Amino acid sequence: MVIGESPAKDAYRLLVWGPWRIALERSPPGWEYRANRALGEAAARFSRGKRAEVLANLRRAFPARDDLDAVSTQAFATHFVNQYASFAFGRIDSKNWQNYLRFEGIEHIESARAAGKGVVLMHPHTGPAQLPLAVLGALGHAVHQVGGGEVAVEKSRVGRWASSERARLEARMKVTLHDGTSYLRALLRVLEGGGVVLTACDGTGGGKELGRRLVRPVLGQPMVVPVGAFYMALRSGARLHTLYTVRDPERPSRHLSVIGPEVPVVRELRLAEALERGADFTAAWLTDVLTRFPGDWLFWDAFRPGALVVEPS
Repeated sequence: MVIGESPAKDAYRLLVWGPWRIALERSPPGWEYRANRALGEAAARFSRGKRAEVLANLRRAFPARDDLDAVSTQAFATHFVNQYASFAFGRIDSKNWQNYLRFEGIEHIESARAAGKGVVLMHPHTGPAQLPLAVLGALGHAVHQVGGGEVAVEKSRVGRWASSERARLEARMKVTLHDGTSYLRALLRVLEGGGVVLTACDGTGGGKELGRRLVRPVLGQPMVVPVGAFYMALRSGARLHTLYTVRDPERPSRHLSVIGPEVPVVRELRLAEALERGADFTAAWLTDVLTRFPGDWLFWDAFRPGALVVEPS
């Protein structure tokens, strides 16, 4: 979710990335996300223009649902939790990580590691998208992320300072971040060596779409779907799994990351055909996850023609 530049936003940035962040970093582990969720819920009541935009896109996806006003509030809360998730990245360790996250399916990574296989984790931007990355790094996994860079908008001096603070805090994770605009050879070597690579299967946080994409129906709309996860699995011989992160229904103050069973990759097919099948799988899986957890997706403001949705020709 991208909120426009303004002097009011700069004043807000000075407060949140300064005293607010410092106070939360001194709070008990896990409280950072509770506080930032409450901040997002409050912001939803005042951001009328952005909320109307999000609601219009939600109605595009779910014309028959009658709970979309509440879903839009959840989407704002998720955005704020994700935006300031890095407040916790220097604090998460092998002893306290369960205050932040519950994992289901982490045994798939352990199984691949025992077999000497790398793992590609394809994920949408749901929940605090980097939280499972930070936790896996804290647990000692050789984990890497394909990133899309900063949002492609002109920022004020305060905005650039806030971005540098975010980068500084993200650098505390025990992981390796890769520029998605670069060649994939380094990531293929990571996977061949038994590492774990997380890559998005919906859009990019920087707003600049990366890698090869194919058009498929997602929530009834023609959407550009990335197939980089399938490409890396095919080229490296790594296992491919899905991953999504949402609020934990057992304890809503923390999150739940679910790693699904191995996704079949037909290695005997020509590459182009295998990627076409990969796009089919990705679109169907995305539709299922976003239907079940709409308030946990970060890209509702981009689910429109000319952005993630392909404009009619």
